[in-house]
Amino acid sequence: MIVDMRSYVKYEKELEHEYREKLNEAKRLGDVGDVFVEYAFKLLKMVKPELDDSLIEDIAFDPENPKGYKLIENLRRELEEEFNSSDLPAILERMAKAAAHRYEHILKDNDRTDVFRKAP
Repeated sequence: MIVDMRSYVKYEKELEHEYREKLNEAKRLGDVGDVFVEYAFKLLKMVKPELDDSLIEDIAFDPENPKGYKLIENLRRELEEEFNSSDLPAILERMAKAAAHRYEHILKDNDRTDVFRKAP
């Protein structure tokens, strides 16, 4: 059985530049997660425009997760077909990986700043 795989790389490329700029502007750890969620949901809406906007609550940046993100059941169910027949999971993982790099960078900067703030 041959499965017809769809590709959404075109949408990824449309968002990529702006997404990376917003990640680079993020100064706090929470901002990184917010940027990831915003742009991941933009991508999902490009893939499936009829997604209800309230489902944005069902995606989360999760740097501890091997994929880098989590989808809650409602959103996962809405996108089941797309997840099983396309490169969408790989694209979301790439987006999460970029966010994780920024997250780590901010963590390291905060650690260095804390060293300089400590009183002797």
